[in-house]
Amino acid sequence: MGFFPVRAAFVAFGTFCLSTGIYAQKDPYEMKIGHPRIIMTKYDELALRFIIMEDPLAEKLKNELKKDADKLLTSKDIKFKLDRRNTMLDISREYLKRIITLSMAYRIFEEDKYSDKAIDQMLHVCTYPDWNPAHFLDVAEMTTALAIGYDWNFYHMNLRERETIRNKIVEYGLRPGLDVYQHPDAKPHVWYKMKNNWNQVCAGGLIMGALAVGEDFPELKNNVIYHAIKNLIPTLSLYEPDGVWYEGPAYWGYANSYLAMTMSSLLTALEHDFGLSELPGLDKTAGFYVNSVSPTGELFNFADAESSKRSLNPALFWFGKTFQLTNVSAYYRALLESNTATGSSDYGSDRGRLFYLALPWFDDGGPGKADVPYAQKFRGLVDLLILQGKEDGKNAIYLAAKGGKGTLNHQQLDIGSFVIDAQGARWGMDLGSENYFLPGFFQREVGGGRWEYYRNTNKSHSTLVIGDNVQYPDGESRIIEFNDALNQPFGIFDMSAAYPEAAKVERGFKLLSEDQILIRDEITFGGAPNTIRWGMMTDAKIELMAGDKAVLTKNGKKFFLKSFTSQDVSFRTEEAKAYHKDAKENPGKKLLYILLNEDLDQKYIEISVVLGNNMNGLSDVIVNSKLSSW
Repeated sequence: MGFFPVRAAFVAFGTFCLSTGIYAQKDPYEMKIGHPRIIMTKYDELALRFIIMEDPLAEKLKNELKKDADKLLTSKDIKFKLDRRNTMLDISREYLKRIITLSMAYRIFEEDKYSDKAIDQMLHVCTYPDWNPAHFLDVAEMTTALAIGYDWNFYHMNLRERETIRNKIVEYGLRPGLDVYQHPDAKPHVWYKMKNNWNQVCAGGLIMGALAVGEDFPELKNNVIYHAIKNLIPTLSLYEPDGVWYEGPAYWGYANSYLAMTMSSLLTALEHDFGLSELPGLDKTAGFYVNSVSPTGELFNFADAESSKRSLNPALFWFGKTFQLTNVSAYYRALLESNTATGSSDYGSDRGRLFYLALPWFDDGGPGKADVPYAQKFRGLVDLLILQGKEDGKNAIYLAAKGGKGTLNHQQLDIGSFVIDAQGARWGMDLGSENYFLPGFFQREVGGGRWEYYRNTNKSHSTLVIGDNVQYPDGESRIIEFNDALNQPFGIFDMSAAYPEAAKVERGFKLLSEDQILIRDEITFGGAPNTIRWGMMTDAKIELMAGDKAVLTKNGKKFFLKSFTSQDVSFRTEEAKAYHKDAKENPGKKLLYILLNEDLDQKYIEISVVLGNNMNGLSDVIVNSKLSSW
């Protein structure tokens, strides 16, 4: 397929170029001459040197770069091998880490040993038979590695090295990717149609590869970029309106690292990004991520997140700097301060493959962290509600709850589920992702095998179970009421579509005080009544008090729950069992729950549960007020 006309490309890409007219007389694919041009230019590199001289954190990051790059000088080659999933993704990611770290060290320290090793690493993976196009993430990450390495080490390579690496970027990366774009019907896995993290990663790797070798393959470069941008835009529309990435904060890190690299590279190489950065929601998405991290530093780990551990994602610097989100950059600066401070418990931990992109994206400006509102909502394919107290440090009470629907990629049946932190500890938790290798794990449709596994269902989450059934996977839940202007801000989810056993199911969350949160559920049965289980997953020690009270203990702290219902019920506990021999175990985790309507005699049920550091000053009128009166 030949080169696409400029105006046709503009129309396909959206309104940006047409509305501005900036490129009306210019080839939008025309690159800057010379290297580097991916993620940073020579001018950016010069500016970074001044930042390092003036900013103590940037200097510490530079010093850590040298230490880590020196360790990589003795790293051994990795043989080509597919894992049990028939992927080589771990290998691609390891080489991406090595090549970025070594190449960044070469740019900063101008010592040949770093470039020599980076070139050696690139030449080694060029001896592979391919980069496993059957699992295209492998190709995308390896293409990214060699694109950055080729660009940043260009003038230190000889002609043979350049030719070898350049040709493999084309043969193993760009041509297989373009083939997917141009002949999707012949492919078993068309990743760009999935509208998930695969699209950002694969498109990003191909775009960076095209920008790296574009002067030698101009038509190929133009076609790759055209198709990648055109097919990326529908996925990026999913960030509307509030920046939520529906695959959750963990996959946010993967998808948006590549999105940041892609837009950054387009801006440095072409001086425009085809209007991607102006798409609605992208200016808010880093705020979604930062607010999904509690004051204790734990993520709201919904959507197949392996753990609640936050990541050191340098894309936060890029988003913070690009969209002037000073609170986002301040958040990431604080993480880097701890990670680069010798003697800190976080020193040197979790330095992922992109860690040192924090240098070219370094944000040295702006004030400290902005004041956090008591209540926030983020709307998207998944609606998120956050309530947070104002106490300084990590001790503030924090609750995050979600809507969405189970048939979306990487979702679990967790509509209405929440996590809650207070006093520096997590009291209500999400167990996290299940074993990806289980039979039928990715069958998300109604009746799919994914819903046979405990961690994937509402039975393991801090939400409702009606009649011992799992939530209806295709039932969607939205925030239907939200008010952050009151002394007691709140949000209400309509969860009716997830519970076909009932006519109406609504769940509200209200911040009663700086250290108390109310969760209220109202369930109406149109037909035969059923049992209702209210549950919260925890790893704290549980003490059941008289009937309607429970006390949780962790790290010498106590956290309290009190239920208010029209029925005489008591808190109970059960072990969080895997129920499948190959599923992940859940040692030390228990479900704290109450069971209502066991006599199946009531068609309308109200459940109010207050959670907090104490149970002082509760008002029965407020606690038992119907959601319609909030």
